[in-house]
Amino acid sequence: MKAEFQIGLLIAAAAVALPASAEEPGPARGEQIIVVTGRSIEDTRRALAECLARKCPPDEDIDATLAHAENLFVAGDYKAARRTTLASLGRNRRHARAYPEPVADLHRANGRIAAHLGEGRSYEFSTNAIRRSLKAGLGGDDIRLVVADLEKAGMYASLGQGDRAHRLYGRAEREARRLGRDDIAAHARLRAAWLHRLEGFPDTARAELEKIAADRTPAARVTRAAALVLLARLDRQQGRPIAAEALASELREVGGDRPVLLFSPPVRLPTNAAGDHWIGSGLERMAMQRFEKQWVDVGFRIGPSGRVSDVEMIRSQGSKAWAEPVLEAIAARIYTPASRSDGEYRVERYSLTSLWDYDSPGSRMRQRSSQARIEMLDLTVDPDPEPQSR
Repeated sequence: MKAEFQIGLLIAAAAVALPASAEEPGPARGEQIIVVTGRSIEDTRRALAECLARKCPPDEDIDATLAHAENLFVAGDYKAARRTTLASLGRNRRHARAYPEPVADLHRANGRIAAHLGEGRSYEFSTNAIRRSLKAGLGGDDIRLVVADLEKAGMYASLGQGDRAHRLYGRAEREARRLGRDDIAAHARLRAAWLHRLEGFPDTARAELEKIAADRTPAARVTRAAALVLLARLDRQQGRPIAAEALASELREVGGDRPVLLFSPPVRLPTNAAGDHWIGSGLERMAMQRFEKQWVDVGFRIGPSGRVSDVEMIRSQGSKAWAEPVLEAIAARIYTPASRSDGEYRVERYSLTSLWDYDSPGSRMRQRSSQARIEMLDLTVDPDPEPQSR
């Protein structure tokens, strides 16, 4: 069983095709796994302890760490999951030259857990460390460094640092073209274009999206479809007519083995009179425990048309009142069409959190920002190569 720690980007997204050595295995054709019972927390804890007792190699240590941290995270114990990844980083970050991808994976996991805890500084540091770890062992001319730049750009965009995100998207596009990966270059360009819209510049976004939509080269196939979806959204917002049939035809042509997210509307939390996000309290500074153990797991099905159905809250901890906008946003997503007639089932974790503020006036203690935010992690499980009864 393998559930990935992934960067959750709730903006237009297209698949980034990595070299074969870096790809994650997908579901076997004709087989769909919806619910898989994996190893218990005690099993993964014991496996990690045994690995350390026999002084296992760094890659085995990291594999055992990620399995246990993932289990803790899924169970809702985010702090224990982060302690597990931080301890492993203390043991293994120095091995990046010999094990660049495992160490990068460890930084990625630590960063994602930190984001769900509102630890913005750790999220930023760990996401930047992904690229440093890869460069230590892969050198400077590897497409995985470009993908790491895309991760960094997404992180900065999510933290409201649009200028840094745009610079990284530009660098990623240039480097991808230099390395002959026009598909990844198109992906970077698409993200940068939609970021203009999220920053409040729809005309700039439209101009860039129209250029992407005009690119009919094979490498831009998926990003062209995503650009058309985003242009249709801009048209809808501005009262312009939408060529629905032409758009549907484009989406059918982009079909593949697994659906690719083309568009997801932003999750809009209610706000108070001051403009701060309001979650069940009139306080501008919510108590720290309000953001502890506030999460929901959402299951949904992507159909042959690329539309979403059967959106349901599978399980949760804490208040669920804040999650309704999440379900509404998921239901409005658009994917490339699923290849199976019965669609594909996905499960995602959403956490309500708030970044820690280190510059609160009148206090030397860090406090939670009044701006609530929602973090997502994909919990969809890939089947084992040789499934076993459990």
